[in-house]
Amino acid sequence: MTPAETPPTFHGAQTPRTTRAALAQYDAAVPEWGIGEIDDAGRWIPHELPGLLVIAPHPDDEVLGAAALIAAGLRRGSPVRVLAATDGTGSHPSSSIPADQLAEIRAAESEAAMAELRSLTPGPHGLGTLERIRLQLPDGELSTHTESLTEAIGAALQDLPDGTLVTAPLSRDGHPDHDACGEAAAAAAAQHNAPLVQYPVWLWLHSTPPAPRAAGEEAPGADEASELRAEAAPSSGTEVPWTAARSIPIDAELARVRGRAVAGFVSQLGTAHGTPVDRAPGEPVLTATMLATVLRERQIVFPGTPLDFEGLHAGQADPWGVTSRWYEQRKYALTMAVLPRARYRRAFEPGCSIGVLTEQLAQRCDAVLATDISGSALQAATRRVAAENVTFEQASIEDWPDGTIDLILISELAYYLNDSQWATVLGRAADTLESGGHLVSVHWRHPDAQAFRSAEQIRADLRAVPGWDLHGSYADPDMLIDVLGPASPSVAQTEFLH
Repeated sequence: MTPAETPPTFHGAQTPRTTRAALAQYDAAVPEWGIGEIDDAGRWIPHELPGLLVIAPHPDDEVLGAAALIAAGLRRGSPVRVLAATDGTGSHPSSSIPADQLAEIRAAESEAAMAELRSLTPGPHGLGTLERIRLQLPDGELSTHTESLTEAIGAALQDLPDGTLVTAPLSRDGHPDHDACGEAAAAAAAQHNAPLVQYPVWLWLHSTPPAPRAAGEEAPGADEASELRAEAAPSSGTEVPWTAARSIPIDAELARVRGRAVAGFVSQLGTAHGTPVDRAPGEPVLTATMLATVLRERQIVFPGTPLDFEGLHAGQADPWGVTSRWYEQRKYALTMAVLPRARYRRAFEPGCSIGVLTEQLAQRCDAVLATDISGSALQAATRRVAAENVTFEQASIEDWPDGTIDLILISELAYYLNDSQWATVLGRAADTLESGGHLVSVHWRHPDAQAFRSAEQIRADLRAVPGWDLHGSYADPDMLIDVLGPASPSVAQTEFLH
């Protein structure tokens, strides 16, 4: 890797654009990732994590960017596999040290770091396993090997449990190898319907996160969020999905273990093997300033929603089992039962999938607009529902219909929306839900690594919408259902209590 191969605004040696105090303020405002929680020992542990696959562009990235994720997997008792894309032979010129010798040094440093992470105290499910696999792709050239890297990630997923979480550098991290790993991981996750979370490393050196919102300040809408991303990104114009960020706290034990692991990367912390290719004489790759900027009290991650909904519906007639599972049949019956009115004028059902709930809504509504981003799902829904009062459209949640609505169904959808999208949905729903109308929220309570928020968080956000009352709710260990909307009489008050 040479400075010419990196983005013109950044090659890793510059002074950070953001002070550590500002980063600490930003970290404190980032919501904690809802797929886990802090246990009695102060450790953040996921509720469920079948496996973890970490993509590391170079030896040390797995610790600098993903130590908290690896610790979470180990403490959950899960199998953790680190896929080392390169051996990091581009960090020093071959005139200073032969590439094959440097490869073995850096691989050994990474193995020693893995041993440090294995020393973590086991969680309630025991300590998971941790292994490292070398792909030995050329350092500095991963952007020309994304296809083989994507295939390698897919092959690794085949050997891990279903539901394994893929984690890789942010595809806007600012280093070409990191960006390539992020893009390859996103492609592989989509192909295999695996959850994805991206981690930043060099991002903190070249970009400025948005300032935290003041108390009571509304979340930005879609247009404003886009402007914030552009303003906070490097001058190269790449966008960073700041509103998708989530945090993982670094407990005292993990901080100590992470510190020991980083200290083992001697080749990157000094100049015993010569001056690195993009550093001034006497300057190491990992400077004290860089480490202090990256290794903070919270690890920031960017959960993604890589599910290929089109591929799911194209490959399976009923990917969610909505026509075969009693859970789904019961959920739909409960949803219809909580509707306070016998009849609605106009219903909106985003994310309708294959139209099982749509079919039932058609019997209670004069008109139903059902949308989904998957064309295959809509084809199946059209075949299922022949009612003339139903209109199907291929659209995303942000394609909100014009006019007023008296029934909005948001079912199994809100957790997949980033903060900007969710804020937009809340605002549009409040603006378009007419007097006497209802919004019904139905969401799965169990943890989901692809989710930006839990069912409990969705419930709290909906109940905080100004001008809305709670008209009914249902809860069991699997699901939460809420009926909200402007103040209106109860069913009995409407029908016979006067």
